[in-house]
Amino acid sequence: MTNRQRLEELQQQAKTLAEQIKQLQDQLNNAQPTTGLLGRWATNRHGKQVLITTDRPVGGWIETAFVSPDGTTSEKAEQFDSLTFPDQTTRPQDVPAGEAWLIDADDGDYSTTNTPALKIDEGLWTSRGLSEWTDEEVELITPLIPARPQDTPETVTTEDEYAALPEGSVVAKPGEEPWVHLPHVWAQEGAATDDLVLAGTVRQVLRHGWGTSPDNS
Repeated sequence: MTNRQRLEELQQQAKTLAEQIKQLQDQLNNAQPTTGLLGRWATNRHGKQVLITTDRPVGGWIETAFVSPDGTTSEKAEQFDSLTFPDQTTRPQDVPAGEAWLIDADDGDYSTTNTPALKIDEGLWTSRGLSEWTDEEVELITPLIPARPQDTPETVTTEDEYAALPEGSVVAKPGEEPWVHLPHVWAQEGAATDDLVLAGTVRQVLRHGWGTSPDNS
């Protein structure tokens, strides 16, 4: 076998391998997760965005919550196989600049999980305005999109205002990593605090959450 023939053989093997990798990636992108579902967004068969409120399906059904037209939160059991998750239809490279997502990211030297990040340019993401990630280093979790019309002040300052924001709300001030409202705490990468500690600092409401406020629960 000549060197040219060997090169052509290797090129064909590389092409076949690339096609197999793409097929596997497509299968992974289209596979529904089976655990770790609590807090993830999905789209039901009617095109409505719903929030998963349990960790895994039971008997083919899973509990979800959604926002009714009157602004109240409702719950409903959905057939699990009728739901579509964002990462099944969206890749990091498909997200347009300007969208915010909750992501996992790893560049080989530094990794982060469940971090709010913004797509700032083609192929480039940022979290906290400090860390930057490429599409290849990002794994999408869920888009940070409003779950219902904005009906809170554009900013919050007092303890009561922070406490009134539902779970899933995101607040931040310029140059600061966003704080995400989780059950009973406000969290950001590597830290957690409460309404009292955040009070006294004016922060913009970047996203209004999906749940009820602690005062109404």
